[in-house]
Amino acid sequence: MSIHCNFDACGPSNRRSMKSLALAAAAALVLSSLGCAFGELRLGDPFDREYTLEQAQHRYTTLVRFSDFDRARDFVAEEKRGEFMTHMRALDDARFTDYESGEIELDANKTTATILVTYTIYTPSMPYAFEVAETQVWSRGGLSNDWRVRSTFEGLQKLALN
Repeated sequence: MSIHCNFDACGPSNRRSMKSLALAAAAALVLSSLGCAFGELRLGDPFDREYTLEQAQHRYTTLVRFSDFDRARDFVAEEKRGEFMTHMRALDDARFTDYESGEIELDANKTTATILVTYTIYTPSMPYAFEVAETQVWSRGGLSNDWRVRSTFEGLQKLALN
């Protein structure tokens, strides 16, 4: 026995149900094809040239971790780049051994995110490890993926005492 329903032979209520089901399936397919990550739509960036928040944060933090401050500066908000490089001079002889990123706290508008990162550092003159905390505040304009960071460091004064 086969189950077959000719669309025209079905009653009006069955036709409405089938149309509703087809419409819901089509809508789900369209919405899922848009793809979102942290509320980011990629309609204006089909070739994926910009970083998502997670990618930008990971890349920036890795560059800081490996003391590549000149390249990390590209992720910093333009008006904060000079201040960032001044802070990084205090870390010229620092050796990063590890870092740990906290959870991403995204605001309701999905335009600002805050992440606490803790770096473990030592210097040749201070052979014991200590921690430096960086509060990263990431922001973007609109729904673009042009994420920029404004960061503050706590614990750098330990290097100044040396």
